[in-house]
Amino acid sequence: MVDNSRPKQSQTIILTLRSNTLRHLAPAGKHVFEQVAKLLERGIGIWPTQLPRYAEVVMLADGGHEDTLVRIKEIDHPQPTTYGDWQELVHPLGGTYYYHVTKNTFTPANLKTYLSLHNLEDFIDAARAAANEDGWPLVVLPTIFMGEERFQYYYVVPDRHVIAWLEVLNGELLFGECIQPSEWNHKRLELEAQYWKHYEFFPHQFLMECSQVRRIRRELACYIGEAITLAQSSAASMFWTLDQMNQIGTHLATVENLADNNIIEETGVVFCCRILYILRHHQFLNRHNQPEARLVRSHAVREKPRSCQLLVFMGNVAAMMLCMPITIGRIRSTSVDGILNGVEVNLFVDDFSSQAKSQVTLAGVSMAMDITILAIPGLGATETSQIMCSCSLLFGVGCIFAGTIVQHFGERIRSMDFASYYLRQKTKMFIVITCIPTSFCVLSVTGSILGFFSGVITDFKPSAPLMIVSFVTLGVVVASLVVLVLASYGPGPARVRPQ
Repeated sequence: MVDNSRPKQSQTIILTLRSNTLRHLAPAGKHVFEQVAKLLERGIGIWPTQLPRYAEVVMLADGGHEDTLVRIKEIDHPQPTTYGDWQELVHPLGGTYYYHVTKNTFTPANLKTYLSLHNLEDFIDAARAAANEDGWPLVVLPTIFMGEERFQYYYVVPDRHVIAWLEVLNGELLFGECIQPSEWNHKRLELEAQYWKHYEFFPHQFLMECSQVRRIRRELACYIGEAITLAQSSAASMFWTLDQMNQIGTHLATVENLADNNIIEETGVVFCCRILYILRHHQFLNRHNQPEARLVRSHAVREKPRSCQLLVFMGNVAAMMLCMPITIGRIRSTSVDGILNGVEVNLFVDDFSSQAKSQVTLAGVSMAMDITILAIPGLGATETSQIMCSCSLLFGVGCIFAGTIVQHFGERIRSMDFASYYLRQKTKMFIVITCIPTSFCVLSVTGSILGFFSGVITDFKPSAPLMIVSFVTLGVVVASLVVLVLASYGPGPARVRPQ
């Protein structure tokens, strides 16, 4: 689809409608034109990340013969397996795919079991005739859709580093991860990412020189520099951790050093193309036409103005008593526009694990305090004191077990799929789960304090000055804790996007 507002050099990227591309077939006869048009109607545009790689379940035929013999002096190199004019190729990581030399076409379909090879080749011929671009590699995957054989396909445009189709493609799924991918220069980043993903899947005859690897290393070094100097940047989350990012750079240098005659082998091509896909996809999500990275929240987020500071203070105190200040604030910081930031997720898990360990320790101290109160003659003899200390003891035991289990749950959150499921779809449940140890810890400590005071007041009957001093001291301690909690877990200073 051509956009007249687009620069002239970009207008050849996407093809026009099929009806326009088939005009040169009219002299061959109306019957041929209709046959080609009918074949093209069975085409469905896809992109490389939709290919079902290694998804086929291979079943051995019942009663099939297996040749386990090694013949006398059988030392020949294995010959390439062919199916008609299709050559079977082995991916460096072990998978197989097929290539047709004369048609310049790849397919990931298993041609060993595919019985309609002539239908596949007829569609390829029609697609080639319609596109009139023999230099563009074509990828076709036959499939069954609503009881009819259809052909999923895309073209690869080597000189432009993008993929293209023979029709207007609805890219809702392709561009759906990003917010408002309306401009061509923005969408082109994802098309380039898919271009590199293609050569990760089909590296046959792809020439990559060491200069390309060095460009990747320079680009990666820029991201590493930002990740080191800006803790909230999304750059480090491209490869999940900063250590893994450094390992990527080291491995790229190894690939470059192992090159022969300045040409990267297929094993290195697969790795380099995978890195290029990640870099371009990351640019598509976070970098295009932005004053800074979209996920740097300290620059991109401004706090909502508060009209009544007293209500805000009371709300924060209530949140503290419900044991949710850390969880709510950190969950909000783990994603922006629905995009999870791995750096923030890791920081959340680390803080949560440290908090759980501290709460388990505090619960143990509270349990020791309960046992001491119940053991002192007279102090733990009252009914109120016994109820408070017994409940506090049970909450302490619950805090220890819950803290241990929830720490394991926190480690599972490090998995991107697991984090995405809970942080996007089960946020309320996630808050409840992570607040259980904190709630038990607070209730255990509160029960111990109340049990102690109830025993002192009921049995020892202290004087009024002693009671006043004790409650004033308790008030000072509680107020200090509230201030510390609000300072540690409350909202920070507002920052605005620089103009």
